[in-house]
Amino acid sequence: MSQDIRSPGIGRRAFLRFGGGLACFGPVVSYASQLEPQRRLRVGTAWPLHGNLLGLSSRRLAQRIRWRTGGALSVELTDTSAMALPSLDDIHTAPLDGWHASAHMWPDAPPVWSLFGMQMFGMTARELRVWRNTSPGMNLRDELARKAGLASWFTGDIGAGGVLVCDGVWSSSGKMACAPGSAPMWENVGFDVATTEPDLGFHALTSGRAVAAEVPPLLAGPVRRLANAGLGYARFGGFTPGLATELLIKAEAMADLPAAQAAAVAEACAEEAGVFTLEAAQEEALWTDALAQAGLLVDVPAEAVREAEKAAGDALSDMAGDGPSGIVVDAYRKMRRDHGVTAASHIGSKFVFS
Repeated sequence: MSQDIRSPGIGRRAFLRFGGGLACFGPVVSYASQLEPQRRLRVGTAWPLHGNLLGLSSRRLAQRIRWRTGGALSVELTDTSAMALPSLDDIHTAPLDGWHASAHMWPDAPPVWSLFGMQMFGMTARELRVWRNTSPGMNLRDELARKAGLASWFTGDIGAGGVLVCDGVWSSSGKMACAPGSAPMWENVGFDVATTEPDLGFHALTSGRAVAAEVPPLLAGPVRRLANAGLGYARFGGFTPGLATELLIKAEAMADLPAAQAAAVAEACAEEAGVFTLEAAQEEALWTDALAQAGLLVDVPAEAVREAEKAAGDALSDMAGDGPSGIVVDAYRKMRRDHGVTAASHIGSKFVFS
């Protein structure tokens, strides 16, 4: 889904301000485009490079890195959305230097990784933004990535929405297509799970391989596409969890970069995070409104929301324990107690996520 800058979600003043920001980059882009890069980073993307705002964010991030290094460092993007991310044990033999993805998408990653990507009944986008950008969340994520031989930078957040469902009906059983980090929660609810890349969730439903699929609004496609396929979009009591995107680069690749280029990567990620978050919120709102007008929003029954949220709490408890995982879970819970709201609170329940 490409974003139309003339949409009513973006005011004329914001558009002019955005245009002015691009104009100041003009001389830099022109100069950088004439330089042969001294170094290249090969980066895979967990979403298609074209036709959606996530792909645009990846392309724009690559351009920002090139701008900020004066053309000395380029990022070559490869669409890897149709394949699973490699196991963390295998990343050093992967033919890429890094990935633009989300932490809960990694197979065989420590369960607490999902707390830095997306949990269906975890942090909202606003909470996740604070968790990823401040201590202790930011430091904990950096340490987890370092142990895997990676460097990590937050690049923005979106509303993960809900799940696509067949026939516009919520089912409490069957097969759920979801990211690896979400599998334990859905299994606790009673679903069979099939770990699937977000962009393939639509096809899992239309092919009959699943009855529901975790797909964020930015990857669900146009409303007409869902209507033609007989799909609905289920929400959990109005609660919308957040999904954080991040750039992960192999530690050995970063070690080869001059300090100034490494700093430029971090600056480009921070800059993109601010722009992407604003755009994503606007596009998600427009998409949800269009879905409501088409009658394709499905409200999950309150009892099913409570059961699913309890399962999410149980999955979080299973992550806790002695050592690093326990430290992460404790910090996550404290963040939620201080700033969080729960899905159940949106439907008047007294159940508290813990």
